[in-house]
Amino acid sequence: MKIRRTALVATAAVAFALVPSAAMAYGANDYSNDGTVSDTTPAAGQSFTFTVTGPPGASVTLTITTNPASLPDSSITIAGTKSLTKVTNAAGTAVFTVTLSQAGSFTLVATDTATGAVLSSQTVSVAGAAGAAGSLSSTGSNALPIALGAGALVLVGAGGVVVARRRQAGVAA
Repeated sequence: MKIRRTALVATAAVAFALVPSAAMAYGANDYSNDGTVSDTTPAAGQSFTFTVTGPPGASVTLTITTNPASLPDSSITIAGTKSLTKVTNAAGTAVFTVTLSQAGSFTLVATDTATGAVLSSQTVSVAGAAGAAGSLSSTGSNALPIALGAGALVLVGAGGVVVARRRQAGVAA
């Protein structure tokens, strides 16, 4: 009886460990946030490229917004406009050349024109932006969901031990 119970618990533990791994491995046609910026901290007036990957032959629209919103639209140039649509090549890549003429923080968002899906969102800080000096970029992940899941698994395991000991004490008495 103990061997069967141990085997079932081990099988359940392996299943709990592998199910999220299998789900995370699936990424067919996942183009989410698949873009790069050649320079995330360009100088004012310096051109840089924004490369985004999406479905081959799809129309991709790049839109740039400023933070703070008080920066004029004239500080943004993408081949003479504030928003530009290009068609991806056979490899699914579209390259935009961007020039930002004023210091500040800018958000570049590339969307699939047909579906409206966001393909990539990047932030660029033009040199001289207020508050940009001395601050570190945000990296890593949010560990709270993982910690809560681990805590829940520990509580379930502890509950299983308590139930098993009560059953064993009831059989022995």
